[in-house]
Amino acid sequence: MIRLQKLAKASAEMELSRLGAQAGAIEEENTALFRMHSDRFDGSAAIVPANIIMRRLETNKMRQAQLGERMIAQRQELVRVSRTLQILDRRLHALGQVMERFEAAAEMDEYIGHLLAKGSI
Repeated sequence: MIRLQKLAKASAEMELSRLGAQAGAIEEENTALFRMHSDRFDGSAAIVPANIIMRRLETNKMRQAQLGERMIAQRQELVRVSRTLQILDRRLHALGQVMERFEAAAEMDEYIGHLLAKGSI
């Protein structure tokens, strides 16, 4: 169960980083589009018409909004998986401590049984 949660956490982290990379790529594209648009006013030859640049900027704005929502959902999923993993780790640790105590008690019982059988006590 813990291994599955670790895989789910790694998957959520990878998805979050992928979404972040997509958002970064959109930002870079927007910067380039704004630069192209401002170059039109600097007297440079306009290769790309302004309406195409504006349409692409609007499309990118919608994509950024969608990515933002997906990133929020992915962060929430990552937090949920992380909490579940922490709970499972704590339970495993507690179980290990109980098992150690049980083994120590069994060893003491066995030792006392041997002492009683020898008649030392």
